[in-house]
Amino acid sequence: MTLDHRKVEIIQEILSTSQEELLDAIDEVLQEFTKPRFKLDLSKHKNIKKNVNLSELKKERPLKSFDMSEFEKEANSLEWDKSIDQLLAELD
Repeated sequence: MTLDHRKVEIIQEILSTSQEELLDAIDEVLQEFTKPRFKLDLSKHKNIKKNVNLSELKKERPLKSFDMSEFEKEANSLEWDKSIDQLLAELD
């Protein structure tokens, strides 16, 4: 059976059904496959530009120097309630 034949059979089954539960289940499966995994709604954010001029951006927000020794000092002073292995395991 070809893919097109399977589609037609499924569509015919959907058209002939009177079970609302079946339609709900089909709708749920379709939503899972067709909706984007992440939805980013920027409508509530202000000052978002469609085009960005890099030189203007560098003037507005100049680069800050990075002090590795200060970073290491701050990082080493952090207290964790989990081990590194536990934290890494949670990433999987």
